[in-house]
Formats: sequence, structure tokens, C-alpha cells
Amino acid sequence: MVDVVLSGLTKRFGDVEAVRGVDLTVRSGEFCVLVGPSGCGKSTLLRMIAGLEEIDGGELAIDGRRMNEVRPADRGVSMVFQSYALYPHMTVYRNMAFGLKLARTAAETIDERVRSAARTLQIEDLLDRRPRELSGGQRQRVAIGRAIVRQPKVFLFDEPLSNLDASLRVQMRLEIARLHRRLGSTAIYVTHDQTEAMTLADKIVVLNQGTVEQAGAPLDLYRRPDNLFVATFLGSPRINLLPARVEPGQGAMPTFHVGDAVFSLPASFAPPADGEVMLGVRPEHIRVTHPGTDADLTMRVDLVEELGEAQLLHGTVAEGQSLIVRYAERADVAAGDEVGIGFSDEDMLLFDKDGRRIPHEL
Repeated sequence: MVDVVLSGLTKRFGDVEAVRGVDLTVRSGEFCVLVGPSGCGKSTLLRMIAGLEEIDGGELAIDGRRMNEVRPADRGVSMVFQSYALYPHMTVYRNMAFGLKLARTAAETIDERVRSAARTLQIEDLLDRRPRELSGGQRQRVAIGRAIVRQPKVFLFDEPLSNLDASLRVQMRLEIARLHRRLGSTAIYVTHDQTEAMTLADKIVVLNQGTVEQAGAPLDLYRRPDNLFVATFLGSPRINLLPARVEPGQGAMPTFHVGDAVFSLPASFAPPADGEVMLGVRPEHIRVTHPGTDADLTMRVDLVEELGEAQLLHGTVAEGQSLIVRYAERADVAAGDEVGIGFSDEDMLLFDKDGRRIPHEL
């Protein structure tokens, strides 16, 4: 069992604390994806695990062994970089074999591992070529193959697909997912692309300013974000946010109001003292109807984006609040039209003024 355990991990660059007491456990065989905005500390955290950055505080353990003072080469990890980092004067075979040669691995073992990795990655016919003769996707396969031949305990990926075009990113994403299932190894993957995160991860870790905002299964974070930061970071188009107010209502049943729309809440709901909340609803969870027909609100359409398989309706509701609706059916609407929109109770998220999600069962 090769678990990676981070306990209070901290990294400082001068007066700047880039990583702030991160606690995280990546279980054996898990594919863990670190996401967050630029400068949040995700690549720094990965480099600390690899041994490329010193640890200023806390402890890193891999396979139950403290790694803080262990050399990178002795940690049992292999890293795939964004830039491929291939030697231009070496053939594909020699690039993949180079690390094993430095480790004085027997020639027969090197040949067996290189050719086995090449078969897995379908690059057997490229072994005699040099990097300049390869496409971007082929170079990335070589970089992954170089990591595979070392037979590491943990694979580390630092935005490995960001240099590829859109169609090739999709293809390589599928190949990385298949490779992980085949090898069953522990993997930690850094990306700024939330689609990569949602499709590859067993566990997503959302970082912000060097701290963990939330960690968990992709759909758990998407459906039940702990706070507004996580809710707005995951999802494209991003979640819609509408200011609302909670009022006692009649009897024991409180209500919250968005513009002229009124929604009931369970009696057990504990509203914030000032009654101010933020309603979050994702674009794909909004239904479109005719105004006044089973509609909670009326939206004036400002722009219709055609995506082929769906439409994005951009508009305004209530007191000029912006809203985006992802509509899978074909809406015969144009800029300037008005449509009715509604939300299902189970798809609504409520947040307090500090951005924390308020648990509720509507």
C-alpha cells in the first residue's frame, strides 16, 4: 500500500507563505488532482513531494516512510513535466532509458522495461527517432514512458497536457486514464483545467492561497461545495449566484426570496442572523418555460450562444442580476426575448455572507 501523507506541509519564499500547513492523504492507487487558480501553491506542493523544493514545515510520508530529508532520486516517485524535458540529441529509446542507466540498471532490464513501456504507449515504432521528429502528443508519450520505466511508487504530473491543442488534450487525457487503470499506481496530477480534474480524478483537492479549501470525490465537490470559492471554481459556465433574503414566513415555515420569487425552506433551517443569503444554481440545472408558466423568475435574454449540442442563454433577472442557462433543447429565442426560468429544490445551494454553504434539505 503506497499512501502519500502530507501533515502540516509548509513552504515559504521569503516573507511569502506559498503553502500553508496542508494536510492531505492520497490513498494507494488513487488518482488525486490538485486544482486552483494561478499562484495557489499546487505546483509548489507537487515539487515538494518530488523533492525539488525543500519542506519548511510539516512532514511528508510516502509508503509510511518520512521523506523530508530523502533525496529526490530515492523517494520512489517519477515526474512528468509540462515541457516534456526530453534530451534533443538522444533517440526516444535513449531518453526513456537514461534514468535507468544513471541508476546502473542491467542492460537487459533496461531494454525489457523500455520496450514494454513503448508497447503500452504505442510508440514502439518511434524508438529510433529524436524529439524534433515527433509531434507534441508523441513527445508527451515519451515523457510518460520515461516515468513508467522507473517503476515508481508514485506518479507526479505537472500540467502535462497544457502544451497540446484541444483535440489532442482529450485523446491524451483518455490515454492517461487508461494507463492509470492498467498500472493501478498512486498518481498526483496538477492542472488548471477543471475538465481534466473532473474526468481523471478519484479525488479533487481545491487549493486557494496555499491552503486546501475542500478535498473529495469530483461530484461531491460539484454538487456540495463547502463554500463559494469551490462552487465558483468548479463548473463551466460557472455557477449562477443571486442575492436572496430569508424571512420567517407564515407559521414555522421560513421562506427565501429572489426578486419576486418565493421559495419554502424546512422548519429546521437555521438562517443567518441578518437573513441575507446567496442562492447558487448551475446553468444546466435551470429549466426554461414561457413566462408565467411554471416559472419562478422571468429572464430577459441578452445573448444566445450556439454550442451545437446545446445553447447558452445569457440574460438578466430580478434586479438586473446576470444569469446563464445551459439549454440542451432548442430554444426558439433571440436577444431581447423574455423567457420563464425555474429551479428544482435539490439543485439549489445557499451560502451565508462569509461564503460558507448553509446545509439544507429543500
